[in-house]
Amino acid sequence: MDWTTFGWAGIRLEIPSNWELSGLSGDEKDGYLRLDGEEMPRLELKWAQSKKKKPDLGRVLDEYFKLVRKNYKRKEAKLHIQRHVNLVKDESVFEGREVVSFTWKGDIRANGIIFHCQTCKRITIVQVMGHLKENLRATTVRILQSVQDHPSEQNVLWSAYKLNVEVPRRYRLGKHQLLSGYLLFSFADGSRKISIERYGVADVTLKEQDLESWFRLKYAKAIGGYGFEITSRTHDGDEHLRVIGEQTRVTDRIPFAPVLAVDKVMRRQVFAAHLWRCHESNRIYVVQAIAKRDAAKIGQDVAASIKCH
Repeated sequence: MDWTTFGWAGIRLEIPSNWELSGLSGDEKDGYLRLDGEEMPRLELKWAQSKKKKPDLGRVLDEYFKLVRKNYKRKEAKLHIQRHVNLVKDESVFEGREVVSFTWKGDIRANGIIFHCQTCKRITIVQVMGHLKENLRATTVRILQSVQDHPSEQNVLWSAYKLNVEVPRRYRLGKHQLLSGYLLFSFADGSRKISIERYGVADVTLKEQDLESWFRLKYAKAIGGYGFEITSRTHDGDEHLRVIGEQTRVTDRIPFAPVLAVDKVMRRQVFAAHLWRCHESNRIYVVQAIAKRDAAKIGQDVAASIKCH
């Protein structure tokens, strides 16, 4: 079985590579997501910030099981729930966290944990699901041992449909679109912005135009108001474009010393974009960064974190 690392809202864990995001709600403070395999739901992840120093995990778990029981009211299968089971023998992996393990069985079976982290004050529930006769233990242990509920470094991993990208942790997720032919992650930190886009079927999109022409037309509104330059390079047979632009001002044509002095104090907004066509995956990637300083570096670092194939 092939494995990969999945990340969302500061949470990171290892999962089988054929599990994909299928359900999503909430935000970085309080949310839920589900990953599906080829035949059925495989993992549920639920998180929420807690204001209590030592929250009652049993009570939180009670509320969670109310939802599970609700789904079984109209089913013939009986629901059996066990708590405080020994799923992970090496308890050192949960250092700094209060943990309660559980299992339940109905027409499917599930193994999971709920824990509260003393560092990030987050309550997290991770649940792995499978068929009744399926041996889930090895998969469960690997996943639960890998769970990190807050970033250990300066970047946060975000994943969806084989796209993994790392974004500076100070940025917060805003708009997102997760479609098979188009992905968008949009982040903001005050006036600073980052966006990551992935387009499918590049051979169709670029059939009658090159990458630069497509970018100028597609992003005409985004680059409007900037004086910019575009440079091109080839890496592993793929064309990469780098776009750097500074915000234009009405005072640009006024050659007076006072105007120039004000211009130095009031930093211009910088637009930086890194885009490339990946021939192997047949996709186009576009990373944009807007900031008054370091936009080029931020955009470059985010783009470099993406493995397109």
